[in-house]
Amino acid sequence: MAIPRPTTALPAFIATTTHPVALQVISLTGELWSGDVREVRLPGSQGEFGVMAQHTPLLSTLREGMLTIHPVAEAHPMHIYVSGGYVEVQPGRVIVLADLALRSDNLDAARARTARDAAASPMAAAFTDMAYARLHAQLVHDRTVILERRRWR
Repeated sequence: MAIPRPTTALPAFIATTTHPVALQVISLTGELWSGDVREVRLPGSQGEFGVMAQHTPLLSTLREGMLTIHPVAEAHPMHIYVSGGYVEVQPGRVIVLADLALRSDNLDAARARTARDAAASPMAAAFTDMAYARLHAQLVHDRTVILERRRWR
């Protein structure tokens, strides 16, 4: 059973951390975010884990999920979606190399843009054509007739 982690209030040992760790989040499109953080939580391939300053060096693969970043200058965490990738952890630095990364404040805009683009695509236009609707209805009817014939044999 997973223990729920706080999303607004930071535990005292994190909030009073005096040694920040430098974090870089890089995707195929370039650097998405960088700055000093108190803690970063990552979706590792073997499970979620957290990194703070002076962490033991490691190299790990990431699965699809959310990075939870606790910046030094902000009280509330920030979230970044990653579709997978790698993380390198050094005592004073963390580098996330993500296949695809998207900040949480951009997710809704990205979903809306994707839906709009899909609706305007040539394939979507072809599927909404009246000839396509007639063809689809005819195929469904023919399939129903075939299934009805098999049922009575």
